[in-house]
Amino acid sequence: MKKNEFATFVAYLAMFGVAILVGLVWLRPVISEVGSTLGIHYILLVILSLLSGVIINSLLIELGHLLGAKTGKYEVRAWTVLFFGFQKKNGKKKWGFHQFDGLSGETKLKPMDVEKSSLSGYIAFPLLFLLAEVVACAFMIAISVRLRASSDESVAGIGWMHIFALVLLGTAAMLYIYDFFPAHLETNNDGYLAIVLSKPINKVAYNNMLLADAIAEEGGTAPQVPVYETVTDFTFRLNLVSAYQAIQKGDSRKAIHILDMAINTDKGLSSGNKMEASALKLSILLREGRSEGKTMFEEMSDEQKKYISSVASMPALRCYLLISGLIEDAENEANFALGKVEKAIKDCEKSWIAIEKALIAADIQVVMKKHPTWQLEPLPWAEKEAKEEPKE
Repeated sequence: MKKNEFATFVAYLAMFGVAILVGLVWLRPVISEVGSTLGIHYILLVILSLLSGVIINSLLIELGHLLGAKTGKYEVRAWTVLFFGFQKKNGKKKWGFHQFDGLSGETKLKPMDVEKSSLSGYIAFPLLFLLAEVVACAFMIAISVRLRASSDESVAGIGWMHIFALVLLGTAAMLYIYDFFPAHLETNNDGYLAIVLSKPINKVAYNNMLLADAIAEEGGTAPQVPVYETVTDFTFRLNLVSAYQAIQKGDSRKAIHILDMAINTDKGLSSGNKMEASALKLSILLREGRSEGKTMFEEMSDEQKKYISSVASMPALRCYLLISGLIEDAENEANFALGKVEKAIKDCEKSWIAIEKALIAADIQVVMKKHPTWQLEPLPWAEKEAKEEPKE
């Protein structure tokens, strides 16, 4: 299980724990007390309250992101809450239903100034909305309890307000646990951003990353980004952009220099990113037929070799293919790697997909040159492109 997969599991487990706590400890006693006085069945009331809670809290989180982005000097490129929102195209907002990354919504940003744009408000505003929601719910509960204590029969059904407020708070707790969980989940959640952006170097690096992603999605050419001497999990992502650009231009020397900076980093960079850098470097050496490639592979730790054999990323997969074809002469293992290409390319960064497709095609040619009789699995997109070609 990958580190972010484990963190995601823990986050969902915590959310489930909150749901059980709210339901059994706080909600059940209130339902037992006021259930018979409600003008609606309590199960239907809980369901409606839960749906309202998801919508309200999702909206509050993304409204917080929207306001925080504006105060932090960002352009909002897309804003989605539960599949509905807007995307900017050619400077115009297009409202409608859209896909998104995240649990309940997504706000895509483009910094107006990579040095000055700040995500402090982007992270803080959802918490301010949460505080306002807690105060409002506490007020609703207090009113419900006080009115139920009175002898006025006209307010006998006011207990619905107590139930609604508890469910609303429970839903808020679950969504905010996910959003502010202090680790990277399926997306860059606020808790993770708060930790990594506490380092000044990561603030500019993240803004450069947002700018590069925005330009790439707009169909432009990715800008030249600085190569960071201090390598962290965020600056590594930016350095990878430069490494891929160097590979694309045939400048393997520059690419290897950038990757070595990550490989030789003592602290501040996760082991997963170090292994990714090693896999990318090894694939360059093997593809170019350099003797250092075989030496590097032989000197790798068992953990590094296990990472490559996992074929969980395109660099790892291409390494496994090249090792199987050029070092171990194992046709079945080469085909095993190629059978995992479709999943690996889907998990690849969008801006790197084109170059990775070109690299895997080049790697196959290198292997086939040594083993011309091998029957290697065709690339999945090659088959699709062949089917789509117009017949003469």
